[in-house]
Amino acid sequence: MNAVTIDLAKYNGPVYTGRERGKQLREKLALDKFDSEEADVTIVIPEGTYTVTSSFFLGLLGPSVIRCGSKGAFFHRFHFQAPDFLKPEVEGYVARALQQRNLFA
Repeated sequence: MNAVTIDLAKYNGPVYTGRERGKQLREKLALDKFDSEEADVTIVIPEGTYTVTSSFFLGLLGPSVIRCGSKGAFFHRFHFQAPDFLKPEVEGYVARALQQRNLFA
């Protein structure tokens, strides 16, 4: 199984906003490929980040959350190194992606 690290410090910041920007980064990083290979992915959100909005997160990782099917399965494959204040936000964004999947299924 492959493993990859994505360091958001390489992609602008310290504010990560906008679903379209998240989608563009997802495409640039070829996350669909990593999803199909079931690769382990570490996401590094650098210290000094002010915010990662839900729209950016869902554009970047929403399809991966949905593909995993549950919070547990997502966090088994996707690992986050992030400032402490962002960790609960990430958990909430994962729950939101799963809720949206259920609303439109």
